[in-house]
Amino acid sequence: MHSTLVLSAALLTSLLGYARAQTLVNGQIFTNGLAIVDAPEPESPMHAGSVTQIAIDVSGDGKLDQSASIPGSDEATRFDSLEIYLVSYQTKQNLTVSSGPGLLTQEQGSTVKHWNYNVSTCIPPGSYNLTFYEASHINGQPYFSITPLPVIVMNDHQTGACSNDTNQLQAFPQKSSPYPQSPLLNGSAVSTQAFATATGSNSATLAFASPFGLTLLASLSLFLM
Repeated sequence: MHSTLVLSAALLTSLLGYARAQTLVNGQIFTNGLAIVDAPEPESPMHAGSVTQIAIDVSGDGKLDQSASIPGSDEATRFDSLEIYLVSYQTKQNLTVSSGPGLLTQEQGSTVKHWNYNVSTCIPPGSYNLTFYEASHINGQPYFSITPLPVIVMNDHQTGACSNDTNQLQAFPQKSSPYPQSPLLNGSAVSTQAFATATGSNSATLAFASPFGLTLLASLSLFLM
């Protein structure tokens, strides 16, 4: 094994508890859990005073039993929780988009869950992460992944500070315990694309091939929105 690969693998292993990773495949964002984000696309604008629709495939691209998306399921591979927050260290905002079981339990029978988020006019303009916090079991083992999706809030007429659905801004990095790569990709080689989720000059994306031909991606930064 090449020394460069050994060094890269060791670095990723040491940072695995903190790394945020995602894989963009044919326009879909595969988290390192079970969720597949269909919309919005990375770097999409979110206009204050309008609605942004979030769409998440919870069927594992047709690979999971329908009951696996319902919290409390006894399936060996299943969702336990899925919450979404709009976060920016640039504007110092941490806003609840969806919390609790509502996202997973609505639209019963549907393989894609939709959430309409009203972008308040109080939200400062700037670069944000639509951040997905996902607890799941994969083959009976528990995992917790954090997946940031970069978006841009557009707001020409901010109406004061936000007071509803606000949360304390968490220190970065937040610890997580994700699966090494989305289990839904079945270990097959896929064309992947990394996208930046960080601001500031101290950011980098690690990308290297594993011995099995997979591409592992981890976005690292001192400042993550």
